[in-house]
Amino acid sequence: MKLSTRSADGRRHLSLPSPLVPMTRPTLRRRLPGNGERVVVIGAGLAGLSAALRLRSAGRDVTVIEAASEVGGRCRSEVLTSAHGDFVADTGATVLTMPGLVESAVASVDFDLRADSAVQQLGLARPWAPRRLAPAYHAQFASGQHVEVFADRDAMVAEIRRFASAKGLDSAATDKLVAGYLTHRQWSQDVFSASFENFLAADFDGALDLLSTPAAASDLSHLGSLGAFGSLGKTAARHLPDPDLQRLFTFQALYAGVAPKDARAVYTVISHMDTTMGVFYPGFSMSEVPEVMAAALRAAGGRIITSDAVERVDFSEDLITGVHTRSGEHIACDAVVATPDLPVVGSLLTRSGRASSLVSRSFARRMWRKVAPLRWSPSAVVIHGTIPTDVSAVWESQRHHTISFGEAWDDTFREITATRGRGSLMSDPSLLLTRPARTVPERAAGSDDVQPGGTAYEPLSILAPAPNLRSADIDWDNVTAPYVQELLGVLEQRGYTGIAEHFCAAKVETPATWHSDHSFGAGTPFALAHSFTQTGPFRPRNARAFGVDNLVLAGSSTTPGVGVPTVILSGALAARRITGGGVL
Repeated sequence: MKLSTRSADGRRHLSLPSPLVPMTRPTLRRRLPGNGERVVVIGAGLAGLSAALRLRSAGRDVTVIEAASEVGGRCRSEVLTSAHGDFVADTGATVLTMPGLVESAVASVDFDLRADSAVQQLGLARPWAPRRLAPAYHAQFASGQHVEVFADRDAMVAEIRRFASAKGLDSAATDKLVAGYLTHRQWSQDVFSASFENFLAADFDGALDLLSTPAAASDLSHLGSLGAFGSLGKTAARHLPDPDLQRLFTFQALYAGVAPKDARAVYTVISHMDTTMGVFYPGFSMSEVPEVMAAALRAAGGRIITSDAVERVDFSEDLITGVHTRSGEHIACDAVVATPDLPVVGSLLTRSGRASSLVSRSFARRMWRKVAPLRWSPSAVVIHGTIPTDVSAVWESQRHHTISFGEAWDDTFREITATRGRGSLMSDPSLLLTRPARTVPERAAGSDDVQPGGTAYEPLSILAPAPNLRSADIDWDNVTAPYVQELLGVLEQRGYTGIAEHFCAAKVETPATWHSDHSFGAGTPFALAHSFTQTGPFRPRNARAFGVDNLVLAGSSTTPGVGVPTVILSGALAARRITGGGVL
């Protein structure tokens, strides 16, 4: 399937089919031994469900085993209770980009999520109808200015002109700012188009796979000519002569685990997904993403076991022949797809009597990992709670997503990305506020039983980037409560009047709880950082993981990396290692 064409000037133009199915071509990489007729998938997050759907579409017998009571992994919603009452919170991912990848995964087993019949066929609570957020974000800066982020080109140009006027720029400076935005937008599109087919939607056996086909070699050359391997921060500064806008189009590097000035410019693809392709939200909550995938898998004959975990595996030489669950069930298998963070997979192998170092048998890879040990992304403190709607109604931003930027941008990244033992909490926090009731009014509720008169309240989540457990030795048991109050105080000072007094927290996630409750490596939900030594062919490869011939990795810690779209792609790539590809 040809995904792109080239114009006379050599520019790559990506034409993504709808639904998006990038995995139909046979793989050029090494397949696992055998046919993999019986596959166990460990973890029912988006990567595991994506892999299972692709495997089931190829006729494989698939069993998914999930330790939690619900599917979703890092993309989930929970019913929580604050002093105001019960509410639904998105306790994992809150940003959905490229929803076509979800539809593609479901389409692989012959269900059309956009069809009216899908609700009945899959037993869905409501139709699949993700809506585009316009604006995608509301950004507030220490300068006192704000910007609404629109995926639509003309709407964003108009917003930049308004922003420039509010800053008192003259017409020439305004035109320069608009031109810079258009240049940056086109450049990001070009980088995405040149990187998607052979890099984002590709796995690797080694670095030479970057040149494995004429198309891949051409894309690599084109990326080089675009400056994609230079600095993201410096490129944005050249395009956008305004520090606030530079932050707006580079902060997404945090998701890749690196500061914008240190991130390779190719990671503008993350910003491109947000700011150009658009941010979406499912019908009611983020949990609908894994729920529709799980429903399709079950309808296609796949099996999902929840509230159980793989305790150990059986080996015959270098092959896994079966898994044992905590409940005592034994499931024979020909291949395993593992989606947890690498330390969890390593621990499973250790319990099963295998060495768990993340190396293949090749001398080169063993030496590489000695020279470049794994590096983890920064973590986050996430506060979930409720706020009375009569308090939040007077705030400047009334959007689903609001980013409140601090002034000390470079200092912030130095604090949260520092090497072992040198990290610290942000001295000038930059924060993400999520208010889903601004998109789904039904998410707001009354509290007649708690407060006479029926005071209405809405869910509010506050995300504060933080150093991971390896970066900073912080006593989270004693630090969490005062840090929450500190963050609320910061927001109060930035115009969120009444939040310090009236916000009621229900759940707080910290690096310590990410590690203890979710088994995330180094206490971060963002997995391995996308440093140069952990990008593309240098990232832990998905096939023959830990030296086990029929073990495949999927999820955030392998290719292509962190984020909702990328982990869905990772699942498809893992499945293709088993099936060989060539299937819908």
